[in-house]
Amino acid sequence: MNKSEVRALSWAILLLPVLVGAFRLSAADASEQLIAGAKKEGDEIVFVAGAQTFGGRKGLAEIEAAFNKKFGLKARINFAAGPDMNARAARLITEVKANRQSSSDLYLGSQSHFALLHKENALEKVNWAGTFSWLSKEMEIFPGEGVLVYTSPNGIIYNANLIPKDKAPKSYSDLVDPRLSPTWAGKLAIPPYVAWLADLSLVWGQEKAKDFARKVVALSGGRLRYSEEERVVSGEFPIMANLGDALGAMWTWQAKGASLVAVPGLNPINTDYFQLGVPRNSAHPNLAKLLVAFMASKEAQAVLQKYESRSSHLVEGTIMAKYLRENRVQVQEPKVSIDYYLKGESAEGLKFKEELANILKQ
Repeated sequence: MNKSEVRALSWAILLLPVLVGAFRLSAADASEQLIAGAKKEGDEIVFVAGAQTFGGRKGLAEIEAAFNKKFGLKARINFAAGPDMNARAARLITEVKANRQSSSDLYLGSQSHFALLHKENALEKVNWAGTFSWLSKEMEIFPGEGVLVYTSPNGIIYNANLIPKDKAPKSYSDLVDPRLSPTWAGKLAIPPYVAWLADLSLVWGQEKAKDFARKVVALSGGRLRYSEEERVVSGEFPIMANLGDALGAMWTWQAKGASLVAVPGLNPINTDYFQLGVPRNSAHPNLAKLLVAFMASKEAQAVLQKYESRSSHLVEGTIMAKYLRENRVQVQEPKVSIDYYLKGESAEGLKFKEELANILKQ
């Protein structure tokens, strides 16, 4: 290294603390501006979502109190139960295109919904990680648009009172393994949805996913929707091939004394990433941005765990972060499914899903 390079390196080392300090000051300024703007927007945040979202009214009351304490506000979360995430995304897009005020100041959805909103440019662009100290770039599943609130790995669930441990599946492939499958043949519950089988093709490819679908349908004893895991707990079905929030269901039911066990079907496991974003036509954009960021804080995550057994794997100390670390389970990289959703449905993809739908009807 010559003298000029040494001099340049020395200056860089000297300036580093100054630059870091300037960045922190800039982030603090940005958050203070949001707080000041929020105080001018009134005292109401409109949030339309599923009836039990974030613990329903009880959970949201705790979130509201902690949110106001953190930012020195007196805001009220005006919560209204609404349609499913697909319908809410469609409504938001319609409102944006019509230049109408959004019916909800926040939107909650998974990466499939955010891909659609991203295509329609329906969400505010925010430097989340650069504004709030507890957020990281990794938490921005859709950079600048969505902040991860809770992580939902898919998986198998079974009743441990009915499936012996030595016969229990450890993966999706085990479900159709002739050495194990006699234990649940004719009694296996499967979801009536095409999506969970289509998602397996991201790892396995289409042919293996179709072969698995044929075998698992042949072993099935009925169909269960994702809200009906209680029928596994009750023993009506000893096992279910897939549940969208398998770990959350396990923790919820085990807390009630049930012997429900969840098994990641893959590693890395196919995962839904539920995020919050702010519509471009939000009536209270500053309040909404603060609440989005708050929901990824340790305070808010504690409330989610209390009422829903859900949390983000990227927030230190959460039940999800601990489980993945202790069990050495990896979640699927968001980019894998995001790329899939952003590409949209090709003729080949539509044909594949039609084939899966026909298999499920058998």
